[in-house]
Parts: sequence; structure tokens; C-alpha cells
Amino acid sequence: MAVGRVLGPFGLKGELKVQSLTDNPKRFAPRSKLWLGQQHVTVATAREAQGYVYLTLKGFPDRSAVESFRHALIQVPESDLPPLPAGEFYRFQLVGLSVFDREGASLGTIEEVLETGANLVYRVRSADGKETLIPALEDVVVSIDLESKRMVVDPPGWR
Repeated sequence: MAVGRVLGPFGLKGELKVQSLTDNPKRFAPRSKLWLGQQHVTVATAREAQGYVYLTLKGFPDRSAVESFRHALIQVPESDLPPLPAGEFYRFQLVGLSVFDREGASLGTIEEVLETGANLVYRVRSADGKETLIPALEDVVVSIDLESKRMVVDPPGWR
């Protein structure tokens, strides 16, 4: 699962400027094990400034050593993710779910979970290519069943 994206090297001492993609700031703590592209790395130092995370990595002492990580995704294995409380889901778990209305009609498959500021929105594509945007709100999403890869929705405008 992606937890960050390297924007590029920062300075001359091997620091990376990172856009965080996680709600868990401890993910980048020193001694954290991460994957950058295909390489397993360990965080040496981490700091936050102006909405970004700045990391140095063990074994990467200067700018030229980290240049190859420019634009790389920073990832962790799914097995390293902490369990969520009942009724909460990681976004990657929702992508690919089949979406149905209350009557059982198929609306399509979730292709993407969008962040709008007010709430998340599910971008659903039907078999015929039609795109539907569904707000991720309690009064819209009736149920989510990860085992059966199924979501049931009932948006107010459809009632």
C-alpha cells in the first residue's frame, strides 16, 4: 500500500522531500521499514515542514545516492497495516468492489476513491462504460462486504 510519494531529493545530504499519502505520521518514524520502488529501505531521520515529510535513509548519504528515488512511491506491505475499527476500510480495499442499489441492480465497479475535501467519493464504472460518482456518506452507503466484494448504496436522489 502506498503511504507516500517522493517528490525529489532535497539539499545535498541525501534528504528526500515526500508527499505523505497516509493518516499515520508514525509511518515515517526513524527505523521504519519501507519500500521505495523495488528497494527495501530503513528511515534514518524524519521531519515535517510546510505540509511535507523530509526523510533520510540508512545507507544513502548524499543527493546522488537518492536521486533514483525521484517520483517513487513509498509503500508498506498490507500485512503491516494496523487493523481498523469495525465499519472503517482502507481505500485500496474498496477499489474493485461491485456496487449495487437496494433493489440489486448493478451500478458497476469502484475504480477510484476520490478526496473532495468534504467527503470521499467513489468513482464507479458500469459494464457499458458509464461513470457514476457516489458520495461516501453514511446515509448513502447501506453496506460494505469485503468478503463478497460488494457494496450496496441508496443515494437520496434515487429514492
